Parts: sequence; structure tokens; C-alpha cells
Amino acid sequence: MYQRNPMGHLNFLDTTPSLPFLPLFITILVASQIPLGCTREAHSSNFTCIESERQSLLRFKDSLTDESNRLSSWTGGDCCSWKGIGCHRTTGRVVTLDLRNLEQPELYEVYNTSYHCRSCLAGIQIPTFLGLLKDLRYLNLSDAGFVGEVPHHLGNLSHLRYLDIGFSSSNNIPIDNNLRSNDVGWVARLSSLEYLFLRGVNLSNAGDGFLAVNMLPLLKTLDLENCRLVVPHLLHVNFTSLSSLKLGFNQFLNPTLPPWLRNLTGLQDLDLGANNLDDKVHDTFRQMTSLVNLELEGNHFDTSTLRSICNISSLTSLDMSDNELQGSIPSEIGQFPQLTLLGLSNNRLNDTIPSSLWQLTKLQELYIGENALTGELSEHHFAKLRELKRLYISPNLFSLHVSSSWVPPFQLQYIAMASVKIGPRFPNWLRTQKEIEALNMYNASISDAIPSWFGVLSNDFRAIILSGNKLEGSLNSIISAADADKKVVQMLILLLNDNHFTGSIPEDLCKLKTLIYLDLSDNHLSGRIPLCLGNLRNLRFLRLANNSLYGQIPGSLGNVGELIILQLSKNRFDGKLPPSMQNLKRLQFLDLGENRIAGTIPAWIGERLSDLEFLTLQSNNFHGGISNTLCQLPYLQVLNLAHNDLSGSIPHCFKNFTAMESTKSGTFPFSNESYLDPVLQIFKAGIELEYSKNIDSVKSISLSGNNLVGEIPDEIMGLVGLQTLNLSKNHLNGRIPKNIGNLKQLETLDLSMNELRGEIPPSLSSIYTLSFLNLSYNKLSGPIPSGNQLQTLNDPIYEGNIGLCGKPLLNSCPAGESPTENGPVLDDKGHSESDFSWFYAGFGPGFSVGVVGVVGILQFKKSWRYAVFKCLENAHDRIWVMIVLKTSRLRRNFH
Repeated sequence: MYQRNPMGHLNFLDTTPSLPFLPLFITILVASQIPLGCTREAHSSNFTCIESERQSLLRFKDSLTDESNRLSSWTGGDCCSWKGIGCHRTTGRVVTLDLRNLEQPELYEVYNTSYHCRSCLAGIQIPTFLGLLKDLRYLNLSDAGFVGEVPHHLGNLSHLRYLDIGFSSSNNIPIDNNLRSNDVGWVARLSSLEYLFLRGVNLSNAGDGFLAVNMLPLLKTLDLENCRLVVPHLLHVNFTSLSSLKLGFNQFLNPTLPPWLRNLTGLQDLDLGANNLDDKVHDTFRQMTSLVNLELEGNHFDTSTLRSICNISSLTSLDMSDNELQGSIPSEIGQFPQLTLLGLSNNRLNDTIPSSLWQLTKLQELYIGENALTGELSEHHFAKLRELKRLYISPNLFSLHVSSSWVPPFQLQYIAMASVKIGPRFPNWLRTQKEIEALNMYNASISDAIPSWFGVLSNDFRAIILSGNKLEGSLNSIISAADADKKVVQMLILLLNDNHFTGSIPEDLCKLKTLIYLDLSDNHLSGRIPLCLGNLRNLRFLRLANNSLYGQIPGSLGNVGELIILQLSKNRFDGKLPPSMQNLKRLQFLDLGENRIAGTIPAWIGERLSDLEFLTLQSNNFHGGISNTLCQLPYLQVLNLAHNDLSGSIPHCFKNFTAMESTKSGTFPFSNESYLDPVLQIFKAGIELEYSKNIDSVKSISLSGNNLVGEIPDEIMGLVGLQTLNLSKNHLNGRIPKNIGNLKQLETLDLSMNELRGEIPPSLSSIYTLSFLNLSYNKLSGPIPSGNQLQTLNDPIYEGNIGLCGKPLLNSCPAGESPTENGPVLDDKGHSESDFSWFYAGFGPGFSVGVVGVVGILQFKKSWRYAVFKCLENAHDRIWVMIVLKTSRLRRNFH
């Protein structure tokens, strides 16, 4: 079972072992069942190990990278006394080889790219010589760090009873297992095998994988979880003695539950999670009355299947999260007197919780979040849940009403009550909970100050999520837990955004050196960023946006080399960007918009931050040209440089933004948990929209409000994934590229307030997705192309282009005039270049004669002089009035 926690699906917060047997218990069990073996402690001095095997083991040791010196005991002549080696009592042959890695790193270490597993025996393939140890009964290489193809020579170990070369992940930490097997036929030769663990070994190319395993009639435990295995449709299987079967995260050729499951009547542990299975007959589980643990998460089972399971009174663990359960939770759920874990999250359940659920007195873990359950929860509901440790009920439509003096009967470790109405007061009952590791009360309607007792609540906080409330006061009430007594030393997540916190960022925050996620955005914080924030070397996610922070961005932030997301927008930062920021080579999201940052856009952004996908620098004081080095960001899908003082032309090398050439979503990593997503601001349909989910699907270029000149590069028309293109309020000239119709995904196009001329390309009418268009205040001319929405979008989008005609404008085009793509270039009045050449040829002589005649008459005719100057004065007055009216109209439109 993959372990959940109240943060949603943030599995890394869990430290519960996921295997059914503890490693030490396995060793004792195997030793007791194999009387011919001996361990170091049980070794008799009347024999030594076989010399050839000792030499093979020494050569094996020499080929390993043993940084932690785990094999330091592998010296001397008696290999039977070496750590991890067990020998036959009479022959001295090696029968046990146990090199598994029991040391699991902390999460903050794993998420650091510089992390290196010192306890692993890393870097080589499983040696083929192991196939020569033919008396081997027990082989355990789990998590040891071996890579590559699993040797088929292991099939020679015909006496083997226990084989584990998988990835146990007892801390549920996502370290890749680099083992694979393209042909599992060798497994069928292990006729004595009783325990087989291949979890995480890549079997995607092993077409015979499940058929080979089916040849092992003595199997008691089979773990093939997350092997990418294709499970064929079989009518029966040979391993009918199984007590534990784990097939989660694979692929069944037939989505219906296999009929052979009914024959496994002694099965106690069954994991079929994440296989897109269903149970159309709803009776497969009725006969499996010995089940203790049942994991069905991530499939298509419905409420009828859940009801059919409710007769298995032996169950202690049931997980049906992420299925198609709908309606009410069946009242039969109370028929599990031994149930310790119930997972029903992420379904379509509604109505109130049945009273029978609150009678499950042995319940330790309750996961019913991400449904539409309703009702008011009180002290009465929790009265019998004395053993509860993990409570995940968010988000639902619950409200919690308990007295301020309530003392719960349980001690919770994980609490998830996001979007549950808890406030307005800060819950006083939390003071009684001494074992909390993770607390999520996001959007819980709390409008109160953090009490002083909260900062010393627990020694083992992993996560605090209190964002989306109206919490007041300073941050010291929480950060004080990081004082000299070293509370909260393992904190990974601290999300306090979207509250009313005031004051400065306390320097004590820098003591939380294991932090991975830190979000203090959308508060009323002021002051400077503490220089010591650069000591948080494990940070991946840092948001301080929308506060009143000021001063220069400290160069110490360049030390946080693990940063993926940095969002400092909507503050009052000034000065230039510190050069040290070029060390943030893993940065994918950089938002510094709406500050007062000056200088030129540094070339190192394109040269050093090659992983950038989102770059937002709008509304600052950047000047100078747009450097071609930005074109060295192939993954860039959002570029926002609007409202600065940039000059020069738009680089033609924008064609190198290959992510914008695709219509597929990007691969941005933080798009599943809303409270872990950065906020992306995009001008769309003329208004500013905020994206906090699915930002990996947004593709946009905004360069508006600068001093850019020149033509719109044709190369931009190759970025066919673009949804927003905003080049307004510049000094761009030339024509709109005729192939603009290539941008089939375009939803917003704003080219207003430039100096663009010529006709509107007919291809623009072929963009069916266009919902906002603004071409106003340019020098465009000719008829508006017909077709689709170009006649239905609001009229103001064409204003200020006196040469345009046709619908939806009131001025009709001259008879017979229609848009052309390859005709002569027209000016604002529709004249061609050839017309002007003849005009200029006769203009000079005619003008000279006319001027001489008029000046001569005015010299001698006083009444004419008065009439002419009076006419000029009246014309001046009319022009002045027109300018005032036009300026007033522009102000109304853009303010």
C-alpha cells in the first residue's frame, strides 16, 4: 500500500514501512526455516567456508563502491563469519547472502541533487557469479544500489527460497531503482522459491514475465508492484498457496478482475492498486474471506463493489481511494470490527458520514478527503476513535464544532482539515496533541492570532499548512519553535501564505535548514529579506510575493542551488539582479514582476538558467534591448517582459522557444497540489487572470508597454502552441505577418497602439480559438477579413485605423474592394505604391508654380490675406478640439 498523509498525496511525509514483514523478522524467519544455514553468531569453529566461494566474494567486494564500509568484516579466511553471509552447518557452503540497504535517507537529503547514497553498494550490475552459489537459499539485494540487467544466471539457484532484488522504500522515498529484466524466463527455474520480491524492477519488455512467475507452485509471497508489467488474461494460476500478492501499478490486459483470484482462498494481503480494473459481477471478493489487507486504489470500482467487500470481517486495512464510488458511504462500513485503516478519498461520495463508521473503535487511519461529504462534526463523532493517528478529511463540506475545552481521546500525528470550517478561533484542542508531525488547515475560516503555545507544540513537525485563512500577528509565534532547543529540526513544508501576518521575516526562520517548501506570499510583511535565507540549501519552492518587502534581492539567495520556483513579485525590490542568481541552475519558474528592479536584463538568464519554463519580469525598470541570449531557453513557455523600458527590436531567434512550438502541455513538476503551485499571472481577454493549477499548459509572450521598434518577426508565427501574444503599446511598424493564421491555439492577440500598416491578413480569420483581439490605434487599412469571429468581436478593437472598412465598422468598403494576400502594398488610403510614384513625379513642378502664384496675390491683396489667416486660425481651433477629445477617449479606454 502506498502510504498517505494529511497533506493529500505527499507520500514523502510518511515513514511507515510498506512491506508486510519487517526485514529483521524476515531474517529470523528464514534462518529458522532453513536449519542447514548458520549466521555469524551461530557459526561453529569446526569448519570454514569453501575457498572458491570466499575468493568469489572477495572479488565481488573489490568491484563494489562501499563508502560506508559496510563490508569491513569481509576479511580473514572464514567467510562464514562475515556480515551478511550465512553458511551450511556441515558443508560450509554459502546459503545466505544479505546485502540489503537498511539505511533510508531523510526526504530533504533525497530532494537535494547533490545527495549521494553512501550506504549503497552502488554502481555495478548484479554479478553473474552469484549463479555459482548453487546451495544459496536466501538472497537479498534490495535497495543496495545495483543497476542494469538482472543476470539470468540467478536461475541456476534451484534451492533458493527467498529472493529480493527489489526496491522496498521503507520510508516511501522516491529513489529510482535502475534494475531491469527483459527476459524473466530464468525465474521459472527457481522451483523452490517461496518469497519473490521484484518491486520496482522494470519488466516492461518482459512479455513472458507473469507466465514465468506462474510456474512457481510453492510461492507464498509475490511482490511485483510498480514493475510496468503486462499481466495477461489467464484462466487459472499455479501459485494457489499465496498469502501475499502485490500487483499494484502494472497493466492488466483485461480490465475485469481475473477469475483466478477466487482460487486464492488463503490470500491475506492483496494489492491491485492503479491498474484501471473493475468488478462487473461484484462477487470476486465475497469468497476471499481470509483477506486482512486489501488495496484497490486507483481503479474503477463502484459502491456495489464496496458493499460486496463489507462481509469480509477479517479486514484490518481497506483502501478504495481514487475509484468511482458515489452516493453515500454504505452503512455496512461498520461491519469491520478489526479495521485500522480506511481509505475512501478522491471519489464522488456525498451526504453525511454514516454513524456506523464512528463505531470502528480500532481505526488508526481515516482517509475520506476529496469528496463532497457534508455535515457538522462534533466531539460526539470522535468519542470512540481512541486509537486514531491519521485524520484526512479535506477538502469536504464539513464544519467542526467542538468546545474550547475539548480534549480529544486520540493523539494525532497527521491532521488534514483543509477547507473544513474550523474557525473563527484558532482550535484550542490542538494544544492537547503532542505527536503532530503534519498539520493542514488550509482555508479553514480561521481569523485569529497564532497562540503562543503553538510554537512549541511538537518536536517532530514535518509540515505546517495554514494558508488561506486570516491569521494575524507576526511570524514569530510559529517560527519560535526553531529556537535554541532545536524544535522543528526536520520541518519540510511551511505554508503561511494568504493571511494577514505583519512585521518582518524573522531570522529564526533560517534555522529550519531542512525546509523544501516555504510560502509567505500574500501577507502584509515588510522589511528586507534576511541574508541568512541563503542558508536554506534544500529549498525547492520559495514564494514571498505580494508583500511590502523592499531593498535589493540579497545575493545570498544564489546559494540556494536546489530552487525550482522563485516568486518575489508584487513587492518593492529595487537595484539590479545579483549576479549570484545565475547559480540557480535548476530554476524553472522565476517571477520578479511588479517591483522596481532596474538595469538591463542579464545575459546570464539565458546562458545559465537553461531549465527556465516561466520567466516573468513585467512592470519593472529594465531598459536596453532584449538579449538574444534569452533564445537559449528551449523549455520557455511563458515570457512576460511587459511594462518596462525596453528598446530595440524583437529578436528573430524567438523561434528557438521550442516548447512554444508544441501544443502539448509542459512537464512542470508542481501541478497536482493547489497549495504547492506558484501563481502565474497572464493577461487574457483584456484582463489579468491568475493560474494556480495546470500552469504547465499555459504558453504566452507579452512584450507590451515598452519602446520596441521594427517589424513583428515572421519567426514568431512558427510558435504554433502560443495562446497569448501581446505586443501592444510599442512602436512596432511594418505589416502584420500574413501567416499569423498559423497560430491556431491563439486565444488572445493584442497588437494595439503601434504603428502597424497595411491590411489585416485574411489568415487571421482562420484562428477559431480567438476570443480577444485588439488591433486599435495603428495605421491599418483595407477591408476587415470576413469569416468567423472577426465580425462579431467588439468594435473598439479596430478603432484608430482610419483606413479600415467593412463589417463590423459602419464605413463600407468601396465597391469591389476585398482583402488580398499578394496584391500591391496599399497605404492608409488604399493607394498602391505605383500610384504614389506618378504622384511624386508631378508633385514638385506643380507645387512650385502654385506657391509662387498664391504668395504673389497675397502680397498685393490685403482682403485675401485676412481671409486666409482667419481660415488657418479656425482650422487650428478645430484640430485642437479634436486632439483634446481623442486624448480624453484614450484615457477612458486604458485607465
